[in-house]
Amino acid sequence: MRGTFKSAHQRMESTFQKFDTDGSGTLDNVEIARAISEVMNFELTNEHVSLLLSEFDKDGNGEIDMAEFVMMVRYMEDNVEPNLDFSDQMAKAVAVSRLETAKLLSEVSTNIYPFRNILCVQGKLTPDLDNPPHYDDDFEPAFAPSEMRCLALVSHNRMKAAMKEFVTINKNILKKFCLTGTQSTMKMLSEVFKGDSSVVFGPSCTSGPLGGDAELAALLCRGRLGGILFFEDPLSAHAHQADIHCLCRQAQVHNTMICATTTSALMMMHVLRSALQGNGRPELIPSFFFSLKSPAVVAYLGEQEKVIATHSSG
Repeated sequence: MRGTFKSAHQRMESTFQKFDTDGSGTLDNVEIARAISEVMNFELTNEHVSLLLSEFDKDGNGEIDMAEFVMMVRYMEDNVEPNLDFSDQMAKAVAVSRLETAKLLSEVSTNIYPFRNILCVQGKLTPDLDNPPHYDDDFEPAFAPSEMRCLALVSHNRMKAAMKEFVTINKNILKKFCLTGTQSTMKMLSEVFKGDSSVVFGPSCTSGPLGGDAELAALLCRGRLGGILFFEDPLSAHAHQADIHCLCRQAQVHNTMICATTTSALMMMHVLRSALQGNGRPELIPSFFFSLKSPAVVAYLGEQEKVIATHSSG
């Protein structure tokens, strides 16, 4: 089966390259008509091409790239019926594609519905469900907070509401870590986790403009932080921009997990959960257990040794 799929893909790729006469990486209307005519052994009209573009031109640039071409041919070949003329077969292929796309988007929409506010989804989602998925079920972690480095949470003013909702949605995974952060975020954490004696808080840093980000950078350099969730406001100027840059840069230098958007933070929650469930998989979150460095640091230290050696020999 795998070999058949591979050969079919190679055949489509070869056809695409054959009719991509200008080497642009896309097929225009004329090239689409010629390519599909060869694959399906039927001459396409302009109406046929327009119908195909309406469904398979996913990026809306008016042309078909390699991935779109492969998908288009697959749907057309999968819906060949001898008792239908070619126009009806093509219409069926488009209809099936639209149905499957709608089903996929509905499933995705259902799963992200609880996070619609912090993701700011641009488009219509399916209605809320009576029984939403059990996204944040609690569990017994493989490692205690004391066995791992702290997780820092930071959010700017316009992002504080999103951070609070994020913490509320993900509190059962977040409380598996020793939590630290800047002043207002730590206050919010104490409110969300009020009455939960299992939550462990690390040092509370001062407000960002007064040095909180610099304090977190210092904790990171001393091996106290394993990860950072930093919801930075990208539309505002910040008096402490130098401190923000320092914290983010040190996260790179020390190869530490950092999520700067709600989307990446939500993705990271799945990784954290996988790392702590069952017997644990610490290799998924190494910065919470080990001191790491950027590969650039190795090269830098080598250069420094040469400089020191040069001055010493002088």
